Amino acid sequence: LEVRWIRDSISETVHHYRNGEDLYGEQMGAYAGRTELARDGLSAGSLDLRITGLRPSDDGQYVCTVGDGDAYDEAILCQQYVWVRVRAAP
Repeated sequence: LEVRWIRDSISETVHHYRNGEDLYGEQMGAYAGRTELARDGLSAGSLDLRITGLRPSDDGQYVCTVGDGDAYDEAILCQQYVWVRVRAAP
């Protein structure tokens, strides 16, 4: 199983997970140390990504793509678009 969360507007990797491990080599520097894929829900199909220390620059559209870990480019199983809105606390 391979899961990639990508910033849609710039097509850069926010979080990359493959075959049981997080891969940080392609991760945008702005997200270093701030992302975590919620593995407890993977078996049920939940692909929740937690981003800590939210910043105004995190605002925007994200794409989650799921593929076969052995042939990711040829076998995209699911693609989901999510909007994140970051607002200041009252």
